[in-house]
Amino acid sequence: MTIMSSTTLKIRLAAALGLFLAVLPVHAQEATLKKLNAQAVDLYRQAKYVEAVRVAQDALKIAEKTFGPSHREVATALSNLAEYQRAQGNYAEAESLLKRALAIDQKLLGTNHPDVAIDLNNLALLYDSSGRHSDAVPVYKQALEIDQKALGPNHPDVATDLNNLAEAYRAQGKLTQAAPLYRRALGIWDKSPGPYARSIATALSNLGALTATQGQHAEAEKLLTRALEIWRKIVRPDHPSLVATLRQLGTEQVSLREYPKAEASFNQALAIDEKARDKNNKQLAKDLSNLGLVLFLEQKYSAAEAPLKRAVALDEAAYGKEHVTVASALNNLAEVYRALGKYATAEPLYRRALLIDETVLGPDHPDVANDLNNLGALYFSEGRHADAEPVLKRALAIKEAALNPDDPQLLQILDNYAIALRALDRGGEAEPIEARAKQIRAKN
Repeated sequence: MTIMSSTTLKIRLAAALGLFLAVLPVHAQEATLKKLNAQAVDLYRQAKYVEAVRVAQDALKIAEKTFGPSHREVATALSNLAEYQRAQGNYAEAESLLKRALAIDQKLLGTNHPDVAIDLNNLALLYDSSGRHSDAVPVYKQALEIDQKALGPNHPDVATDLNNLAEAYRAQGKLTQAAPLYRRALGIWDKSPGPYARSIATALSNLGALTATQGQHAEAEKLLTRALEIWRKIVRPDHPSLVATLRQLGTEQVSLREYPKAEASFNQALAIDEKARDKNNKQLAKDLSNLGLVLFLEQKYSAAEAPLKRAVALDEAAYGKEHVTVASALNNLAEVYRALGKYATAEPLYRRALLIDETVLGPDHPDVANDLNNLGALYFSEGRHADAEPVLKRALAIKEAALNPDDPQLLQILDNYAIALRALDRGGEAEPIEARAKQIRAKN
């Protein structure tokens, strides 16, 4: 059974959405603009992105009408609208808006002004969000260089630059380059925790996800627990950052075998998903699978059945009945039935998962080997040793073709195959397989 990881959190650069909001209302248009900007910021912080876009579009029209097309207020309105579009995934529209804002600010302020750094960060974040991490890194670096020179090395905006650059490195798998940037950012923000609580929570979540990737699960749990405590204080109970942190925390608690804690974390994430106004059935299915997994690991097999059955139904509705995600969900549910001794119920689920993976991925894919291993284990549990042996033999052959000879992923299938051979009184064939498994364990 597998567990889904949470989505990576990113921070929008510079508390700068409201950077120009302190303009004195000389006349009614300026007062209206200030009000619209503040309203859009508030909607954005609540993750109400569609509403934020609508309000920000009105603000941009008023700014252009009041100040002309090349004013700093227009640049700010463009930048803010671009961020709301980015949050919705409208990347092409956001990039066009950001490049307009950047051109205006560079012309009016020069290329080394902190407000230009804000534009650069927003542009880099857009690249990051759309998967263009290699494009994002040099833009983040340019913004960081500007801010360090203009604001000093310990300014909160420098911390934001560091956090964003760290995220781009982490997305590229450059973990050793990312970690010190996260920690330096946290060190800066921790000196002024009140105004930067959201930034601190984001950086803690990011660093927690990174340390988890490095296998430092206890450290990740500490970071994510602290992030969760902050999120609970500063965002609404169903905010995406809160639920994403709960999912990641639950994942780390599973890794640490703290199953009751993980169950509580996944239950909280699931409860938020169930109440969401705009339900994401794919994410709901993942949360149900996560909960089912931890219940399975706690040997609460009967309790695990219901969430895993729901996950299968939601995945079928979201992806279609012949999708590899559905195959994974079927395997998970079948594992529960096997643990409950409901072999007749489990077998068709295993077989259906196997057929999907063979059709979609090909007969020699490693996931097909996993399916075969599960089916072979079921046969063995039923005492059908003669049926189990050829299935496990095929699973082993697929894995051996895909992996190095001493890869520890071979161990489970080697063990199962040797046990099946022993059950068939073929100890002579089992001995070299057992010896090989022993050697792999010694090397790893």
